[in-house]
Amino acid sequence: MAVLKYSLLRLGVFAVVFFACAQLRLGEFTLIFALLIGLVVSWAVGYLFFNRLRLQAAEQLANRVSSNSRKKSSAEAEDNAAEDELAEKFHDDEPIR
Repeated sequence: MAVLKYSLLRLGVFAVVFFACAQLRLGEFTLIFALLIGLVVSWAVGYLFFNRLRLQAAEQLANRVSSNSRKKSSAEAEDNAAEDELAEKFHDDEPIR
């Protein structure tokens, strides 16, 4: 939920700044300037004022992406158990030098 909140806040800040800058009519490149200024301002506001929410969103994404959070299938669990058993057998049979 933190990812959604943070994204919507950043998008809202961007939209407000973008449309405000687009109304200034800065010449031929008004939309490009508005886009760049909107991106920079929304990044800065998000970084400075929504830091706690940004960190929560980053943690949420990291947990979702990490392989530890997904459930293993039964075939994968059996494969892991077989590999562990084979590794233990190999190390038990190895002579000590």
